[in-house]
Amino acid sequence: MMNRRRFHLFLLIFSIVILECLRSDVPEFTQEGFRVPQPYQALKFPRTHGSHPDFKIEWWYLTGHLKSNSGREFGFQVTFFRFAGTKVEIGLEDPNFGQTQIYSTQVALTDIGAGKFYFDERIDRNGWDAFASEDILDLRHGPWSMKMTDHLKEAIEVGFNIRDKATVKLRMRPTKPLVVFGPDGTSRKGPDPTARSYYITFTRLAVSGSIEIDKEILNLSGEAWMDHEISSQQLSENLEGWDWTAIQLDDGREIKAYLLRQTDGTPSEFSQLIWIDEAGRSVYQDYGDEGFSWSKESFWESPVTGTVYPTTVTIETVDPKTGLWRKLTLSPIVAEQELTGDLNGTNYWEGACRVTNETGKWIGRAYLELAGYDDSLSGALR
Repeated sequence: MMNRRRFHLFLLIFSIVILECLRSDVPEFTQEGFRVPQPYQALKFPRTHGSHPDFKIEWWYLTGHLKSNSGREFGFQVTFFRFAGTKVEIGLEDPNFGQTQIYSTQVALTDIGAGKFYFDERIDRNGWDAFASEDILDLRHGPWSMKMTDHLKEAIEVGFNIRDKATVKLRMRPTKPLVVFGPDGTSRKGPDPTARSYYITFTRLAVSGSIEIDKEILNLSGEAWMDHEISSQQLSENLEGWDWTAIQLDDGREIKAYLLRQTDGTPSEFSQLIWIDEAGRSVYQDYGDEGFSWSKESFWESPVTGTVYPTTVTIETVDPKTGLWRKLTLSPIVAEQELTGDLNGTNYWEGACRVTNETGKWIGRAYLELAGYDDSLSGALR
């Protein structure tokens, strides 16, 4: 009995030593003094849903596909960004207008039937017009808000308007477990050990709510996807941008995939595709011959910025359920879905897409994000 106890104690001590060795390769702070996400760190909820001002970059990202009772369809995006400013001495902040946190929020709506795309943005210092709780998910930026109203059911309410075009009020609840991405609890974005994030996702949310548009109020239902990412250096220095997608398949599974583009135009080895099964379990695939491929099929040129975006893409991946290769094509439901950052200076394409298989059958929906195809992204997320 004593030998067995000693053996179990040895295994416990050995596991702790190995874990600490793995953590030791990741600095606790960046050179600027911001915290770095640590491998194998236990995240505490609902606290983790809130803001983390000790980290430099953070965003809460929500996209979805909605339909009214009359059959009218919409896509939507809501993204609250928090950027930490230069570190200042304690006590120098104005109690009403801070200098250490900048909030940049963007909202967008795709009116699919009308073929129209609307977006709006705000940018403010933390203060009476921009707020994020450090304890729970409770965000406010001007009239826009995102709040977890029931922590046990993880129910969320979101409200936003786009100038005088539309007003949207949504209620959502997860139908699948929360996913924390990364085999060690962090998501790597390059060889730099600080280029990593806590990447937390509700891959499928049931949505209900309403939209006021064209002087009419419509009841809505649909599904959404929500990311919360916490980091202090999102990209390594050799990366210029990314192609990213969140796919919701009709069979109850999801795929998150991103192609990190290096400055020489080649994909980074840290590009990744993740399958999420019906129970919320993840299977990871790296970019390459035995993992997944990402092909650019057709392009759209912005009449506003002149930027050319690869808005139709084909992803080839091994289906973990069958072990067979699958070919998924993402094509935009509306071509013009570019967000031009008049306030934050960043332009990117973010749009609702249909997902089809090898035979052209519609098998799901997605949102596709294409960033860094002009010079506006440089320095924004480093």
